[in-house]
Order: sequence, then structure tokens, then C-alpha cells
Amino acid sequence: MPSHCSGLISPRTLEEAGVGEQIVANRVTGAYIHTAGGGVLALGGGETRALVIDRVRLDELLCEQAQTDGAELLRARMVQAERENGGVRLHCQRDGRDLQLTARLVLGADGAHSRVARTLGLAAPRERVYGLGIEGRLTVPREEFVHVFVGHRLAPSWFGWIIPTGGDGVRVGIGCDASDKPIYCYRRLADAFPRLFRGMEVCRMYGGTIPLGFAPRSYADNVLLVGDAAGQVKPFSGGGIYTGLVAGRHAAAAAVAALAADDTTAAGLRGYERAWKSEIGRELTRSSRIRRFGLGLSDSDVDRLVAALGHEALQPLIDRHADIDYPSRVILRLAHSLPALWPLVRLSLRRPLASLQMLRALLPGG
Repeated sequence: MPSHCSGLISPRTLEEAGVGEQIVANRVTGAYIHTAGGGVLALGGGETRALVIDRVRLDELLCEQAQTDGAELLRARMVQAERENGGVRLHCQRDGRDLQLTARLVLGADGAHSRVARTLGLAAPRERVYGLGIEGRLTVPREEFVHVFVGHRLAPSWFGWIIPTGGDGVRVGIGCDASDKPIYCYRRLADAFPRLFRGMEVCRMYGGTIPLGFAPRSYADNVLLVGDAAGQVKPFSGGGIYTGLVAGRHAAAAAVAALAADDTTAAGLRGYERAWKSEIGRELTRSSRIRRFGLGLSDSDVDRLVAALGHEALQPLIDRHADIDYPSRVILRLAHSLPALWPLVRLSLRRPLASLQMLRALLPGG
């Protein structure tokens, strides 16, 4: 099955997955941030900040691990799930034939449009963005730098990107909210940055939906939700590999405990949500708040903010603390460097109530 993922992860994600660097296609040391107004900021350089991976191969290796540990692989498409006699009956299709399975507990890791969640009565995450991904060929200035494009005119509520995969290979993408269509956003992006996109050769295009914000609950009788199905997605980037792996680890532990206790009720499974939120919930909540603050800025505000982040006094702090899995850490440290961030303070004062409420929410204890 082809990948529908940009495949940019942190080095710690490999450790969480228990796989080696055989899936690494390229190493990223920095990023160019481009604004709709034409501003550009270079961040990072030097040490590896992120890895570009073969996502299909990662899935294959995880599947092999599971089978080595005793899992049985069954290739089928689930159509519907329903509770029955204290368990779950799964209606599936395999090779054009109907197939029914029963289970005491189901882990729904079936994406943003989770049928497990929908048919077993669990609500979906409330917010979504819609993305377009492109695998192609393009000569970029530096293979070790990604490009990020921000601005309402380019991608309402989201952003665009170019991720070099090595050689002249790239993964290009953009997303937006329901007010626009990703393909239109991509065309505007390419038109806005003709030098950067000149010679772009499109090899494959794909679309997808990214859920933002937690699902109201990630557990119920006989079911646990994991990954996009539960809204366990990083609000800044839409990335879900690291967060899904962390949640999957907690889901496995909760499943083992529930089955051993013969209690797969919601009461017996609620510890799963407490566990994953204790590890990554605070970061995802803070990042969501910061994202909402950013959505309140105009494109000209974003231009000034990006220029402020280029202040030489902030570069060592950004280089030291930048982390794609925990972005709020560096942002909160930047917020405490108020003298160097005075342009951001002025922007905040232009929206007194909303901005001050948001800044209070980001501070420790908020």
C-alpha cells in the first residue's frame, strides 16, 4: 500500500519504534521558513534535527515485529463493528468475500475516518485539515534543509512544505481548512515561489485528512483508539508517527491488563487515556493553544514575527531547544526572552483580550 505520509520524524521515533536506520532516506539539519509576504528565515544547521524515512518500510518492520511477538496477520477490510455478548463482532471483507470475526477488545488505529470509532459510538476529533501530498523530483538549494511555507493566503489554517528525500527526490505538500481546496493552495504556492518550484516533476499525488485536537474519548467498552483515530496528532505539523507509537505502547499495556483482569468495560480501560495523556497530552494541548494564537495573526503579523525570530540573540536558544516532537518547549523559552521578542509583544498588545488570555494559557501553570 502506498504511503500517505510526509515521513519526517525525530531521531527518538526510531527508538520508540524499535527499528534501525535502514529506513532513513535523508537527514535534516535545518529549515527555511517562508512567509506569504516573501520573508524567509533560516533556522538550524549542523546537527541532525529530523529524519526522512521510508514510511512503507517502517510499517512493514512494525508488522514483522508484531508477528514475531505472536500476532497473526490477516489482510482484510473492516466494514462495520458491533457489540455482541460482551465482545465485538467485526464485519470484514477479504478477497471479495464477507468475513466475520469476534473479539473481546478492539484497538482502532484506522485513521482520521475511523470506522471502528464511528460504528462503536465514539466521536471523532472536532477539527480537521485537508492535505495534498506530492512525491516528485526537484532541485533544492540544500538537501539537508526542509522548506516551510506559512500564511493565510497560501494555506488557510495550515502550511506548505518541501522535504528533500535525497538526490533530487522531494515530498511536497500543503494543507488547508474547509474554506479552500489543497490543490488550489498548491498551485498558488508554486506560483508564489517560482524560483523554488521551477522544474518540479510530479511523480505521484495523494490526499488525506489530518485530525487536530483529541477525540472526546479514546476508549469505551471493548475498544481503544490509537493515532489519528484518537486525534493523537501534533497540532503544529500534523505528524502522528511518534505520538501514535507512544499511544500504541500505552494501548498495548492497557489491553494486556484488561484481558488479564477479564474487564474490557470502559471503566476497566479508562487508565489508557490517563496514561497517554500523562506522557504527551500536555505537549499536544500547549501546541494546540500556540497554533490557535498563530491563527489569529494576519499575514503581515506573521512576517514581523518571523523577522523577530531571526534576531541573533535568539538563534542559540532555538538551536539548543528545537524539537519537532515537543515544539512548545522552545516556544515557551522564546516567550520568556521578551526583550528580543518585543515585536511579538507589540503584536500581542494589538489584540489585548485574546492575545493576553492565550499568553497566560501558555505560561507554566496555565
